[in-house]
Amino acid sequence: MERQYTRLDAARNLIDPIIKSIADEEAKRGAFVHLYGVGLLASLLAFKRGFGRETAELAEIAGMLHDLLTYVDRAADTGDHAHTCADYAKEHVLDKLDCLTDGEKAMIYQGVYNHSDKHVKGAPFDEIIKDADAAQHALRNPMEDFFFNKERIQQVLRELI
Repeated sequence: MERQYTRLDAARNLIDPIIKSIADEEAKRGAFVHLYGVGLLASLLAFKRGFGRETAELAEIAGMLHDLLTYVDRAADTGDHAHTCADYAKEHVLDKLDCLTDGEKAMIYQGVYNHSDKHVKGAPFDEIIKDADAAQHALRNPMEDFFFNKERIQQVLRELI
């Protein structure tokens, strides 16, 4: 069986060049580690929570987009980064993905837009992105108490283990 080209591949074809264009090598490395890590965890959580492959694919795309602007332009992080990242993702990636429906683009946009509202219980898709973001911060260094000891992260770990 030949490998098929998916919507996730189309998204990566737009996201990878953006990340590769980051001049600061440490920021570039951080972008790949965090964004792709959140994407992978989002996909896993979508499956774990009973969603199908299509939703898992959309969750992975949202995870890869959720902080993209903060790596591309550190000055853009004005304290409302989730909203500015959502707008950046829409303009630079989502609007260029003809393989997604308008509804799918809206769901991804909302997941990115709401990912920082971790104290607010949102739509199930939004919660996947929030939890994947929180978990990636903790799992990149399980010995760092600042992230690891947060209740949201402990809940996600109990869900996955």
